[in-house]
Amino acid sequence: MLWVALSFGVFASEPLRAEEPIETLKTFSDFQKIDLNQLWGGDILAERGSLMNFPNGISAQTCFAVPFPAEDTAKHLQVWDPSPYTELKVYAFHRFSAPCALADFQSLDFKSSQYPVRWLLEKTVATTATKTELNLSRDEARALSACTQRRSEPQNVAECWTKLLFDRASQYQQKRWAGVLPYELSGNTVSPLPQLRSMLLEQVQLTREFAPVFKQIGLLGNEPAPSSSPFYYWTLFEADHHATIALGAVYELAAAHHYELADVQFYVSNDYYTSATLYEVWPIQVGEKTGALVWRGDFFAAPMLAFTKGTERIAYGALMLQDIKKEIRCFRDSLKAKP
Repeated sequence: MLWVALSFGVFASEPLRAEEPIETLKTFSDFQKIDLNQLWGGDILAERGSLMNFPNGISAQTCFAVPFPAEDTAKHLQVWDPSPYTELKVYAFHRFSAPCALADFQSLDFKSSQYPVRWLLEKTVATTATKTELNLSRDEARALSACTQRRSEPQNVAECWTKLLFDRASQYQQKRWAGVLPYELSGNTVSPLPQLRSMLLEQVQLTREFAPVFKQIGLLGNEPAPSSSPFYYWTLFEADHHATIALGAVYELAAAHHYELADVQFYVSNDYYTSATLYEVWPIQVGEKTGALVWRGDFFAAPMLAFTKGTERIAYGALMLQDIKKEIRCFRDSLKAKP
């Protein structure tokens, strides 16, 4: 979905026998019956993740095929900008530099008549030094409150957020997870890293499959790999009818015969705490045609999930899968439109 420079292995673009990636996929995913011909025809395999011991977590898995080389597919997953697709409700999507600059975030715009954007604007202006509905540290709440009290016009509020996002992004780039401030004013002190670890470490086979990428990120209790150079982005989009801002980093690993990507959000402004989207991409051959098989895993940590049980949680999972499949279809359409 996002851009990052890749150093692809010399063997990674060679198509594999269809059985090889499918057998690998069965070892760590929820998919045990995989009809490659149906995927090649446009089907998307989709499964809600099993219930977690971690109460805030929810997950889903999807699998699809595209008639494009695995190398091109992996690159396009990283460069893809979802904002042109109105059905995905992404208002803005931008990369930012490393080290980042204040100018990287200055295109943030709250001048909109749409309810989700007005909601975020109102919640920002309503934030005080001790109370907010947004994911903020105490220092951030004080600074945001002081900033918006001077002027509460949309342009000024966007400028207040620009400073906050720049500070968050700078700290992550300098210190990685040690620089990520907790959310302190939502009733509980919550840090994104423990939320991600709790979700991903429950998936033993998946953790084993993506261990090299997780080590790059520092998700397994280790220090992040000093040589890893993720792609950084910020985005403004609709989540649960509310405009939401997120900061993310995409890490990659190219190995013989496949590519792995991990897109982690280290800051989210509201509605959920953090997320991770994992991809594994294999080159495949179906008859005389070559293409790519893609497995995708999505993991979200959100406060409201702790209060959902039974059919309500099943409903959340179904809606989540609906949105993911919509995004996959848009992604495939964008591949077809490539020059």
